[in-house]
Formats: sequence, structure tokens, C-alpha cells
Amino acid sequence: MAINIEHLESEYLTYVRSATGKDHEIEWNKLIALLCSGGGWTRQAAETLVSIVQDYGSFVLKNALALAIATNTEDGQLGL
Repeated sequence: MAINIEHLESEYLTYVRSATGKDHEIEWNKLIALLCSGGGWTRQAAETLVSIVQDYGSFVLKNALALAIATNTEDGQLGL
């Protein structure tokens, strides 16, 4: 099963650009707010997502995605 994340990547890039300050640093709290208001995430889920990104980065996350696909786990126990 192939999953295309191009649309999601484009959407999140828009949020990141909107949350990036004049100093070119991401304002993480603003990003969390944008994920909630524009992306439909709950505050807790958005905070968790950002924390995972900050703690693990894309290497671990791409492996987590591959494992979720292999185990047919679309929605986890915690939800959005």
C-alpha cells in the first residue's frame, strides 16, 4: 500500500512558514496553534506531534510511518 504525503508536506510547510519569525526561527507555540486552528488537531495532539518532531526528527518518524503501514495501524489509541 503506497501512501503519498506530498499534500500533507505542502500543508505543513505552509504552517511552518507562517510560524517562522523574522529571525528565521520556528515559533513552536505558534505552530501548535496553527495545527489546531487550520489542521484540526487537538491541543494535546499538536503538542505531542511537535514534541516527537523535536525529539526524534524525520529519521525515526519515517520508520514509525513504515511500521504503522506494515501493521495496518491507521489510527493509534490516543487519536487526534
